Amino acid sequence: MNKKYLLTFLLTAYCATFLRFYFKNNFVISIIGSFLYGFFISRKISKSKREILFSGFFACFTSFSGFVHFLYQFIIQGYYLKLFLYLNVIVILNLIIMYIGFQLSRKIT
Repeated sequence: MNKKYLLTFLLTAYCATFLRFYFKNNFVISIIGSFLYGFFISRKISKSKREILFSGFFACFTSFSGFVHFLYQFIIQGYYLKLFLYLNVIVILNLIIMYIGFQLSRKIT
């Protein structure tokens, strides 16, 4: 890997992390990130830009680490059914939003 690519990758990941912390709402970030991921996955872009976007930006922007603490509280309190329901709702909703972004991108192209 060359230094320019690595620096771009790191700056992209830093910007995505900064944006995620700026909004301070894991649910909104998750929805926006899933939509953008679905939107860009159907686009024809170069391999290096694809790696930077998907491995750098979206990996840091749509991180579900914010949900881990939220769901961990359910485990501590013993609400296992609530944990199961919330986890499934989060995953299914994000997949639906990703699909909407994918379909919108295909219609635009």
